[in-house]
Amino acid sequence: MKIFLFSSLILVFIIVLTVSFLIMKLVQLTRENSLIKEKIKFAKNKINSARYGNFQIKLNEKNDSLGLYKSLNNLFESIYDRDLVINEYREKEKENYNLKEEFIAALTHDLKVPIIAQDKTFDLFLQDKFGGLSDIQKEVILKLKESNNDLYEMVNSILETYKIEHRGIELKIEKEINVEEFLINCINGFENVIKPMGKEIHFHSKTPIAADFDPFLIKRVINNLIMNSIKHSTKTDKIDVHLNKTADNFSIDIIDYGEGIDEENIKKIFNKYYSITNKGARVSTGLGLYLSNKIVKKHKGSIEVESKKNEGSIFRIILPIKQN
Repeated sequence: MKIFLFSSLILVFIIVLTVSFLIMKLVQLTRENSLIKEKIKFAKNKINSARYGNFQIKLNEKNDSLGLYKSLNNLFESIYDRDLVINEYREKEKENYNLKEEFIAALTHDLKVPIIAQDKTFDLFLQDKFGGLSDIQKEVILKLKESNNDLYEMVNSILETYKIEHRGIELKIEKEINVEEFLINCINGFENVIKPMGKEIHFHSKTPIAADFDPFLIKRVINNLIMNSIKHSTKTDKIDVHLNKTADNFSIDIIDYGEGIDEENIKKIFNKYYSITNKGARVSTGLGLYLSNKIVKKHKGSIEVESKKNEGSIFRIILPIKQN
């Protein structure tokens, strides 16, 4: 009986001791869990701070049995070093961009000024300001003037391509522009070009149209297409410009009666630097149609081409009447 009682007391003691140990362990784990939660919460706040660019964070690594703070310190230090490198690279890129802008501005001035001066000089010769010229001499000067105009257009195309690709196209929309008057002014600007060549541009319009667009940029498109028609209109001395209207759009057809374009080339003519090289054709950068297409697309319009070999080409600009 005594042995049984003694054994029971020992068993109860062991049970009580075990339960006490488990309770102490549970309390210890609960405390550790709370501390871990606090550390994780603290680390989370620091990570959120780092999301907004604050990488100069130093967490206290003492009593960090998990090694969490040490890992985060290494991570923040690595990100900070990379951020310094990226910012340094950005500053260099900004400096390079400014140098490019200055170079383009200087190039624009340095290239355009002598070209314009040459053109004015050719005009003075043609006006007999330096004495009378023979017909052959005038013909030679006209050819030189044409080449000079081509050079001027090439310089403009290169500079405009650079601006568009680095700055984008910024439209300055004017409302309710009289499209008939606008096109007539564009055509009149070619009088000095086509008159010595014996060519004529005929304008056709059925109805008045008032539309919204950027007149400076659309004039550039019209001028480029008319100039192309002048260059390629070999069979006749006539170029036709038609203005038409639909419900929400208007179209401008520029028609020449020259050598036409192969179907294979039609798919490529709006590609950058692509130029159709025909015998006797003048040098081209292949940027005029590329820029024109970019400008028209920016206006939410399109350019269509119809052409037949040895019959001529129609370039059709389609633009919305209203711009938002």
